[in-house]
Amino acid sequence: MSMKPLPILSILAIVVLSRTENATAMNSNLALPYNDTCSGPQTPYLSFRSPQSADLLFAPAVLSSRKVPIEIICQTGLRSVSMTWTLHRNMVDKPFRQGEAEALLANEFRIRIVPDGLPPGFYDLRVVLNTGMESGPKDPRPVRGICVFGWRIKEMGIQDSRPADFKAFWDKAKVDLAKIPLDARDEPMETFTSDQINAYNLKGAALPPDYDPTGHKAEEVESCKVSFAGPDGGRVYAWLAKPKGPGPFPAMLVLPGAGFNARPRPLEHARHGYVAMDIQIHGQDVDLADYPKLPGYYDNPQFEPVEAYYYYKVHLRVLQAINYLLSRPDVDPHRIAVAGGSQGGRLAIVAAGLDPRITAVVSGLANSPNYPHLVWVARCNGIDKPGDNPSDPKFKNRVKSDGMDLAGAPPAVTTPDGICLAYYDPMNYALDIHCPVLIYGGLIDPVSPPFSVWAVYQRLGSKNKTYVPLPGLAHDWSGENDRRAWRWLDQVWKESARVHH
Repeated sequence: MSMKPLPILSILAIVVLSRTENATAMNSNLALPYNDTCSGPQTPYLSFRSPQSADLLFAPAVLSSRKVPIEIICQTGLRSVSMTWTLHRNMVDKPFRQGEAEALLANEFRIRIVPDGLPPGFYDLRVVLNTGMESGPKDPRPVRGICVFGWRIKEMGIQDSRPADFKAFWDKAKVDLAKIPLDARDEPMETFTSDQINAYNLKGAALPPDYDPTGHKAEEVESCKVSFAGPDGGRVYAWLAKPKGPGPFPAMLVLPGAGFNARPRPLEHARHGYVAMDIQIHGQDVDLADYPKLPGYYDNPQFEPVEAYYYYKVHLRVLQAINYLLSRPDVDPHRIAVAGGSQGGRLAIVAAGLDPRITAVVSGLANSPNYPHLVWVARCNGIDKPGDNPSDPKFKNRVKSDGMDLAGAPPAVTTPDGICLAYYDPMNYALDIHCPVLIYGGLIDPVSPPFSVWAVYQRLGSKNKTYVPLPGLAHDWSGENDRRAWRWLDQVWKESARVHH
């Protein structure tokens, strides 16, 4: 997939999904037909593994010594002649090491990297496969691919950018929001049978028809459009879906990936036993034929004053959605989950950091955390900040760095964007989260890089937290992500029930 530069926090764009691009479930739910094509930069001809670590996370304990090489095996789906490789700090263009891979039988290659001297963090291993063929119109040669691994990531330096008045700033925002009456309005319910849910998933929710039959808690659900008062005099719109019956049921707020798009009914989450709500975070309706792009989101973000930034009202809309769910008599107030991917994964962290009534978080591919590190990578690559266009003439003569001069935390960002975005960086909300958290991170994800997602996990205040690295996965999803998340939540609710009873 081609990725064009996006301004500042619009690097949060989940893919950015157009009406024809692939859409997925917790990680990029959209009101679109299901598509089984993965997001790039997966290379169908190349796959990577390590006999030392299945998740490609390495530490001295895994290798027995820092002098023992990290071993990566690349299996190719083409007849192969040779392979070269370069090693980079994650997302940094300029390599600091390179070599020739050792050719093995069965079109395999072995790459050995001595980790001694590598600063803690994530690394891109980029390979070029020579098959002996010239470039073709559909399958260009040579074939290029990427593998990302982690080295001593628990020691990775993270710049603490949380402002001293961070909590006071958002406490005041919550006080102001509380002055707005909820004014909830529910439209009439429609009933969906299991077969109708399957058909809706496939045609209107970017999901397989029934990818977790053993996880059903209800075979018939009901759904309607809801709305409630927003922070700007407007309204927040959402689709609600729930099992038939009075409950109380656990609730799930499903938060969307980036962009201006229609929302799907969360029927699958309702079939799994939830009063589920999927909200339109921009104050737009959920089922428009066309969505205007609102100013300040993709273009010309406003950083001063801090509350003028686009996401200020987005965060308050998310909090109002939680208020709405907790106002419902069919919701169990002790079982409130937030879930989403990319922008949705980011907002799930934000919501739980701001609202202690949330009791579980599922965050996939959380976008835009660790802004100081994102800026440092941009400067290594010869631009000023994430989203800058590298072809801008002002960057023509910039000298790129391989980043190997940085062993610890990246420098603080003291420009207006850095000062403002410190109030919106998901890793700065993570400190206030104390409920169970499940975080997924694609290791080759160019939109939500692993160093970015990892920073959230490292800073979580929760004692019950799980980080799941996804080797070889970019900004994408698989059915097993949702299946494991639902089972994980089932376990969270069992433990919660023991506490409350």
